[in-house]
Amino acid sequence: MSTPSPSTDPRFPLTMRNGSATFLIALASLMMANLAPFIMTALGALGFDIVASGNVLTWALLASAVVGLATARLASGRARRPLAMAGLALAVVAFGAAALAPAPAVAVAGLIVGGAGVGAAISTSGAAIAALRNPNRVSATSGLVNRVLITVVLAVIPLIGISQGSVFGTLALISLVGLALTSWLPDSPEHAEPVDVTSSLQIAEPRRITLAGIAVLLVFPFWGTSEDAIWTMAPVLGDAVGLGEQALGFTLSLAAAGGILGMLVVTVFGNRIGRAVPLTAALVVGGALKIWVGFTDDPALLAALIIGVSTVYAFAFTLFIATAAGLDARGRWSGPLLGAYLVGSSFAPLIGGAFIEWFGVPVFALIMGLVSFVVIVPTILIARVSVGAERALARSRAEEPVAPIGA
Repeated sequence: MSTPSPSTDPRFPLTMRNGSATFLIALASLMMANLAPFIMTALGALGFDIVASGNVLTWALLASAVVGLATARLASGRARRPLAMAGLALAVVAFGAAALAPAPAVAVAGLIVGGAGVGAAISTSGAAIAALRNPNRVSATSGLVNRVLITVVLAVIPLIGISQGSVFGTLALISLVGLALTSWLPDSPEHAEPVDVTSSLQIAEPRRITLAGIAVLLVFPFWGTSEDAIWTMAPVLGDAVGLGEQALGFTLSLAAAGGILGMLVVTVFGNRIGRAVPLTAALVVGGALKIWVGFTDDPALLAALIIGVSTVYAFAFTLFIATAAGLDARGRWSGPLLGAYLVGSSFAPLIGGAFIEWFGVPVFALIMGLVSFVVIVPTILIARVSVGAERALARSRAEEPVAPIGA
């Protein structure tokens, strides 16, 4: 399937400025989720037990998700930059207070309020991705930047010492960097409303785009929860087959590297690989690997399967974001997408733990794997509409009459 040419695509080309702003604000929005193990350790040092620490982190992530969903409409319009500034400024102050205040209650409040602040960054960075050309490549590049910088941060913090100051201070610092770049966020392109140009692009009819947008906000977090449940239950799965703590740590490091590889594939090929076919392949392979996780008693094989699941997950994650971005260049669907995802992700540890306790590891893995197969058909339909919407928008731009000089 052909892709829009730069001359007809109303989206903006990726530049150092708009890319830096979009990618680093996205990093700020997701850093709290990526620092979850360190946040748990820091809260433990403040006197909270594991259950209380988990509850605090869940509330902070939910605050991000709710604000991200609530501000998505604003992020798709002219309020994008002011919204990002307000949210990140709030996050800097709140996370800074959490890092410096000796009172545990202030630290908890700062973490939750800071989570709400970066919720605005979630919607604005997600909407900004849709404003840039070649959504496949842009979303993959954002993921690569995110993964590489997170890897660096995860390596540096233990060297400094995992503490209230280092962990919450890192959140404040990254939010401050994002705040400094908000003026470079790309606006919504002109004439970016979905259009139905010809009968050959009937699939891009605006009503279908709306239905596809609603569907991706349901399908993506549903699928993502099953993936995060496997990830968060990795220590339990490892214990079940005798995978030691050090071996598990090495496995998770390789899994993160595998995720970089999955995103790199999309970055290299961009829109040329399409969306429906690679997403289908990823869901089939990922679903099979997740099921296999529950039916092996070999520690080495389990480690390989976890790495495989993470690699395929990163590949599919990138394409889901690109699919939402392709539906509407204003970011009306990519804006709330990560907020919706975080809602499901917040409950992944609870769901995973409960399913393993109720049904055992094999049935847990079977259920998580079947989720990938259940979402294949709706994902194919959503992806087809996404590509059609992108082509229709570009074609409408190409067919616009040129105003005579002096008119």
